[in-house]
Amino acid sequence: MTAGALHYVIVGGGLAGSLVALALGERGRARVTLLEQDRVLGGNHTWSFHDGDLEREEHQFLAGLVSCRWPRYQVKFPGGARVIQSGYATIESSLFAPLVTARLGACGVALRLDTPVAQVGATEVRLRDGSVVTGDVVIDARGPALPVSGARGGYQKFVGLEIELRAEGPWDVPLLMDGSVAQQGGFRFIYVLPFSRTRLLIEDTFYADEPELDVEASERAIASYAQAAGADVARVVRREKGVLPLPSAGDSRPASSYGRPLAVGYRGGFFHPVTGYSLPLAVRAARAIAGARTAAEARAAVEALASTLEPQQRFGHLLNRLTFEALPAAARRGAFERFYRLPSPTIARFYASRSTVTDRARMLLGRPPAGISWRGLLGMCLPRPQQELS
Repeated sequence: MTAGALHYVIVGGGLAGSLVALALGERGRARVTLLEQDRVLGGNHTWSFHDGDLEREEHQFLAGLVSCRWPRYQVKFPGGARVIQSGYATIESSLFAPLVTARLGACGVALRLDTPVAQVGATEVRLRDGSVVTGDVVIDARGPALPVSGARGGYQKFVGLEIELRAEGPWDVPLLMDGSVAQQGGFRFIYVLPFSRTRLLIEDTFYADEPELDVEASERAIASYAQAAGADVARVVRREKGVLPLPSAGDSRPASSYGRPLAVGYRGGFFHPVTGYSLPLAVRAARAIAGARTAAEARAAVEALASTLEPQQRFGHLLNRLTFEALPAAARRGAFERFYRLPSPTIARFYASRSTVTDRARMLLGRPPAGISWRGLLGMCLPRPQQELS
């Protein structure tokens, strides 16, 4: 590290903040302080991604952090099942935390755990104990903010149980979406990640209009699903839950970060607006920041990335409007089932936030899903007047 190196202060040691700290620390050109309110990094999460979501150098950046990889995944709907020959991978926060902590220590990042913050500014962070940490750039990576006025769409909400089985279960590759289950509260599906034949994560997931989550009902549903599949559950190892806002409007690009902290991750809008996947864009943002030589370059790099992503984000907002405003809840499953009949490359580019114009046309054209007319579809596609955001 050279004398007079930039000092980055990162607030939030979840996925996005930790990856920015790691990218900066391993580049070795800056001082880095990472502030996390909990006692460990990463929280209680499972982050997944498709092989096609990342470029070769981005895969190399994650080397050693991936918990499990599979050569393919499957989906299931009332009309049948499909196996998609595309690699899929998962990072578990329980393994992520010690690995990243060790790598940050090796490259000289100042990691301050159990450090809640009270206020975040462009160049200083006021901690809850009254002390202040200053830097050349403050990066806000604290996770989802509350939905802003004019940007509401719906929610992806889930309850997950990581379980151990007494004997090998029936799953050997991820089941990303079992939409054949009974529907309620919008579009509902079961997500299964088999870390091994006897250890797996099962999530009860909803695309719903409201954020309320019935944890007990979902846990009962997961137990029933496992039993019906012939899985003999020995014990529950871990629980997780989440409610992610999926916007259907609002500016796709963050406003200029000058005079404000630089926002990344969910707080900065760097997530897939339809699927909720955040890891691919967290990696892109981390590498963009690490490549900057000055504070101005770091801010410009993040804004350039947001600008590049803008067409993808706006298309995602449109799909969320169709899902949550045009389609009756009972018709949503059919729209998702139709999506998974598309060519595999179209599906892969959609997950990677790299959909082409042709891909978007394939998703929208053809017979509209049951429950929506062409007139309603065209109404959803018309540009919305800009609304003042609070």
